[in-house]
Amino acid sequence: MHSPTTPEPVDTTRAGDARHTIATSSAAPGAIAVVSIHAQDMDATLEALGLPALRVGEVRLADLLGVDRGLAARWSQDRVDITPHGGRHLVRRLSDELERVGLRRADAFDPVAMYPEASSVVEARMLDALARAASPRAIDLLLDQPRRWSGVDEDAPDDQLADGAALGRLIHPPLLVAVGAPNVGKSTLVNALAGRSVSIVADEPGVTRDSVGVVLELDGLAVHYLDTPGIADAGDNLGRDAQRAARGALAIADLVLVCNDATAPAPDPSSLPLRVGTPVLRIATRADLGEAQGGHDARVCAVRGEGLAELAAAVRAALVPDAALGDPRPWRFWAPPNPRP
Repeated sequence: MHSPTTPEPVDTTRAGDARHTIATSSAAPGAIAVVSIHAQDMDATLEALGLPALRVGEVRLADLLGVDRGLAARWSQDRVDITPHGGRHLVRRLSDELERVGLRRADAFDPVAMYPEASSVVEARMLDALARAASPRAIDLLLDQPRRWSGVDEDAPDDQLADGAALGRLIHPPLLVAVGAPNVGKSTLVNALAGRSVSIVADEPGVTRDSVGVVLELDGLAVHYLDTPGIADAGDNLGRDAQRAARGALAIADLVLVCNDATAPAPDPSSLPLRVGTPVLRIATRADLGEAQGGHDARVCAVRGEGLAELAAAVRAALVPDAALGDPRPWRFWAPPNPRP
């Protein structure tokens, strides 16, 4: 670590209520973190922190308050980003040092400070959501939100707005869990939807001994897809553990695919440990074996690629209905997602 002269406390009156925000996630730290410094008199703040003078658009390697070395980049008159290494302990030390010298930590997201190029708070929030949105279908909807919110009170009641619970899934991928008896083609199905091998496939039952997760894009919607072991595969401790994990996933799923052979009757999901109101799609897999019996919501043959587009559309519609996508009213897209129980 570095030990240059310790910075003197910042004159926050001169610096214009100088503050800092940790722009990168503490939940999934990477090799490099980003800490944003905001101040009305940025030149005075940089001088007080011992950082080099920077013109707007300039990037320089700098000592970061004796905690680390990294880049300092000035993006606007009142914002500079510094980039320490991303370890939680080091970032916390840097944040503590910034607070010690007078730059309070702003825990709440300040969209205007983060996106000074935005012409309104809604536009700043939109730019932030656009950077995080996982689904292609979110893009046009988000880009149109500043126009839709023009003249609308941000505190408008939910019944005057588009369905935020459904549309929020365009930003935060929902959880889709696939279940079914052993050897009915669940692993072949997820491999076909992914376009690559993500789950082991074999002719004998019991090959999938643990849940396999992958992020898929289905009809423009990104989902966390969980392929679970066959529901009868619990003959040993490993199988029982896998079953418990699968049932735990079902309890928080946003959508469940119940799979069985096309020639068998549509499965009954009533015995599954689902939340009340969790949508279920009953999928007839291996449709090449014969005509599906009634009651299925979709019919697929993964090895031939048949029915996959229709299944993807059905999944998207169950999670983000056409009515929500086509609703011309504004969407409170900055609201946090509904927590799972």
